[in-house]
Amino acid sequence: MSEKGEAELLEDFASLIKLYSDGSVERGDDSSFPVALSENDNFNYKHVEYKDVVMDEATGLWARLYLPPETTSKAPLIMYYHGGGFCIHSPTAPIVHRACQMWAARLGALFVSVNYRLAPEHRLPCAYQDSIAALHWLQLQAVVAESADPWLGSHADFSRVFLAGDSAGGNIAHHLGLWAAGAKAEIEIKGLILVYPYFGGEERTSSEKENSSVFSLEESDALWRLALPVGSNRDHPFSNPLVDEAVASAPDIPPMLFVIAGHDLLRDRQMNYCEFLKKCGKQIRVHVCDEEDHGFLFSKMEEPSLVEALRCISDFIK
Repeated sequence: MSEKGEAELLEDFASLIKLYSDGSVERGDDSSFPVALSENDNFNYKHVEYKDVVMDEATGLWARLYLPPETTSKAPLIMYYHGGGFCIHSPTAPIVHRACQMWAARLGALFVSVNYRLAPEHRLPCAYQDSIAALHWLQLQAVVAESADPWLGSHADFSRVFLAGDSAGGNIAHHLGLWAAGAKAEIEIKGLILVYPYFGGEERTSSEKENSSVFSLEESDALWRLALPVGSNRDHPFSNPLVDEAVASAPDIPPMLFVIAGHDLLRDRQMNYCEFLKKCGKQIRVHVCDEEDHGFLFSKMEEPSLVEALRCISDFIK
């Protein structure tokens, strides 16, 4: 406490999150993040319908559903978890909303963008727990046809369900894949799409030491301090998959597609994990966008690297 008895500022992440010593949190406006635009509308995103649905009235869990244009047959379904270091954004954030429109239009897939609760008010594993609850909701949609959402009942191919996310959302999709493998979830998860997943660790990698990414090492460390359980460090299994014993022992982890940016601060950590998975005999594909940085898949619309990355994702979900 300060001399005036006021709570002291412990963390200030870009003025978007301020954490005080009494546990109180102040949040700024995240709507200023750059949003991908397309003058030619090549991705037809304006024709993607969307609506919000409540998944659990007791907890307030909800998601935003996206229906791609001209959906006349059953389409793959992608459960999507947004990035933001577990601490910022939601399905309504412009950068997240536009990205989901773009993905749905380009991939021809139904999207379910989950509004998991954010740290530091709700530290990990809260985001994982909310996302598991969303999977349980999806299971009900698949097995109780009369109560299913009309979009999902008419257009979702529940034999092709994928978990996807960028940055922290990629971390969530990864942990949900482990959970689904261990829990023998009734819905078969066909694959995981991990877009520059947000992993961490105490020992610095070469790319972290370079610290030349648009996503800085200082920012990454600050978000982990806000998101991890109090008293934990970056070698917690939530952060560092290489210390998670469940990874090597789980026999049924769904196939994984990693999309890695060549200039990303986290690229070495992601590549090291891919090598570990290969040694464990897991099914993985890796697509590297050499000239791109963390966040590129949601800040660009028609760059060749984005088009190629989406083509790889499209091939993966066929």
